[in-house]
Amino acid sequence: MKPILILALFFWLAITGCVSPQEHAAERTARLREMYPRGMSSEQVQAKWGKIRPDFSASRPATGWDAHSNQYIARKLNGVETSTGMQVQSVDRYWGPDAWMSLCYCWYFYDSDGKIVDVEWQYKSD
Repeated sequence: MKPILILALFFWLAITGCVSPQEHAAERTARLREMYPRGMSSEQVQAKWGKIRPDFSASRPATGWDAHSNQYIARKLNGVETSTGMQVQSVDRYWGPDAWMSLCYCWYFYDSDGKIVDVEWQYKSD
């Protein structure tokens, strides 16, 4: 009887646990976009986070994101501008718990008026 239960448990886990990290991130980003829609102000975002402050913030260099000293940030922000068709003037990144045993980053990309252009969810381990 034990081997059948173990096999059934393994089969159930294989079927229900097949969401890829990319699919999970896309689902969480979609949920974040519902909670923080385009046009929401940075003040409203901060109010929702309460006492937690961004662990990273940056403003667009005068010559564009390519001039940012961190190339990861430069590529990320250029990608956001390409995908949205809008210029990103600043970015804030918060981190916190996502589920029982995981942490995440929540990225907020703002225009020159401090309004959300887009948001992105990311595993903190990335």
